[in-house]
Amino acid sequence: MTTEFLNAKNGSRCAKSNGIFLHSQYNPQIEAERFAENASANFIPEKIVVIEGALGYACIALKKKFPGAKIGTIRISKDFFPWNGEFDFVIDATDFAREGENAHSLSEKIFGALGEEGVFKTLFLEWPPSARAFPEATKFAWHEIKSATEKARAILATREHFEKKWLKNKINFFLRINGIARLEKITAPIFVCASGPSLKSAIPLIKKTREKIFLAALSSSISVLLHEGIFPDICFSTDGGFWARAHLHPLGRVQKIPLALTTEAECAAAIFRRSAILPLCYDDDALSQKLFAALDIPYMQARRNGTVSGTALEFFLANAETEIFFAGLDLASGNTFAHAQPNALETDAAQKDFRLRTKASRVARASLPSPSLEIYAAWFANFSWKGRQKVFRICGEDSPKNSLGRISDITAMDAEKILENHVEKNSCDAIRQEKLPENPNRIDAIKKTLNEFSKDEKWQRELFPSKCILHDRASNEKERQSHSNAIFEKSERLLKEIFEKLE
Repeated sequence: MTTEFLNAKNGSRCAKSNGIFLHSQYNPQIEAERFAENASANFIPEKIVVIEGALGYACIALKKKFPGAKIGTIRISKDFFPWNGEFDFVIDATDFAREGENAHSLSEKIFGALGEEGVFKTLFLEWPPSARAFPEATKFAWHEIKSATEKARAILATREHFEKKWLKNKINFFLRINGIARLEKITAPIFVCASGPSLKSAIPLIKKTREKIFLAALSSSISVLLHEGIFPDICFSTDGGFWARAHLHPLGRVQKIPLALTTEAECAAAIFRRSAILPLCYDDDALSQKLFAALDIPYMQARRNGTVSGTALEFFLANAETEIFFAGLDLASGNTFAHAQPNALETDAAQKDFRLRTKASRVARASLPSPSLEIYAAWFANFSWKGRQKVFRICGEDSPKNSLGRISDITAMDAEKILENHVEKNSCDAIRQEKLPENPNRIDAIKKTLNEFSKDEKWQRELFPSKCILHDRASNEKERQSHSNAIFEKSERLLKEIFEKLE
């Protein structure tokens, strides 16, 4: 790829890549204005992304036509980095010019820059001369834009479907919580157990080094650890679905183990009675933040993630300075069970096996490629942190060969060598448990907070994200008002239903 920089007839700078002029040789500004004039959308865009905007003339012209929009570019060529300042934001695609090992990486960058709602408020364009100069890269960029849009659509559909359920879980959380756990200071190396099949190969190491590590169990790994006689220092659960409840059942049958729990996670009332809860609140969960404040309950901040393992990683990076080891973080399909055994999903599925739908065929289906696991793996592969903490993934001989970016793959033997210099720790040092004071006005405080927050735009966006996007995209006031009325009616019905159940 070669780029030449020249002067146009009007004295402005222009460029030529792969033998094609990326801007007019006569008047680049007029060319850009014509491009902006032809750019159209059936909604009012909050952002506009131009695939390889080169020297940025298109950005200037687009700002005149769409003064309220932020203008960005997807960079295909590093030759134009000096002109990045012409744009409000830049998505670097120079390392992903073709599909391959990092096929999902560009879509992750696009999604990260825009968010699931922002994708649908963004107008995507290609700069025609760049499309001619870089046809394959432009085609790949469109492919990744489509992937980011599909991911955004799936997340919004999930939110729309589950938000009411998550709201119910939040209310139950604040009604039921009575004992809390406070995280003090973690000085020992942290082991985080996920439930991939490779967790089994790490069990001997965990047993051998148990007194040197702070052990955290993600919800689906609890049954495996307890089956092996291993008691974690804390458990993590963020899932608002039915199976999260099943994964937590073992906590009701053993000694009290603290549970780090997000407010929208599904959790049985018995677990609240038995376990101290370390309350987690997502940084974008405005309602929970208000309820914590109204009830004077302390909490720790967490980052929303597609998988609990991602939330746990960011949590420990933010609250500890020690090494972090993952066990069972496979994030890929294999030739065996999808999870280490015993597992609540397998226990339930096994009861439904019969001669026409056998265990063997069910396990074989689990070995097929999983789009969700690919998305999770792509997140880890592209996730980077500012601190100096080292993060490792313990792998066995049969572990997946996928790469997780800055997370280093090591064997159990390598992990044991790293732990040789660590002394035994006292598990009680890191977590303190206490009872919450009685609050006879808890229900009234919850109702008052819900009533006040229901009038906030954040309530509407949390519960009705798709309808709010339609409102934002409306091209005229009549259409916008129609969407506002529909959102208000749905909100009032939901609030009435909640208050009736709280009576």
